[in-house]
Amino acid sequence: MGVVLQKRKFSLQSHAGLLRPIIYCGWDAAVIDNTVPVNKELAQALLAFSPKRRTMQIEKCFVDIIAKLPANPVLKEFDVLFNPDYNVDALRMMVSACKVKPFSAIWPGTFEDGKLVYAEEGFRDYKTYDVNDYDITCIVNGGNIR
Repeated sequence: MGVVLQKRKFSLQSHAGLLRPIIYCGWDAAVIDNTVPVNKELAQALLAFSPKRRTMQIEKCFVDIIAKLPANPVLKEFDVLFNPDYNVDALRMMVSACKVKPFSAIWPGTFEDGKLVYAEEGFRDYKTYDVNDYDITCIVNGGNIR
């Protein structure tokens, strides 16, 4: 289901309007210049709910934040989604949110063997996501494909 493309073979115009998130792994200055951080606003939105209700509200808060952004934003700093206390599939949530408003994201981890990796083994928030299990397009630098 997911697609992995080398950066040199990727054209944003050919992937526009597909309603699937584009995940950049190993980005460059052109992508970074147009990024929007999400952590602070998402954390503030979640503070309006009791800790027990935050899991049920995190996707709605995320979608509401993205809805206010300009067209086709590139997201960064969305680590709140990976908080293990919320017990949500952050990547699946991103796929759902992208159907409401298309966006791209800079992956806050690594790409190894067809998997997106968040955090490091041994940490509570460590998680791997098999790209084939998600309707996403991963853009990687040639050296990042293993």
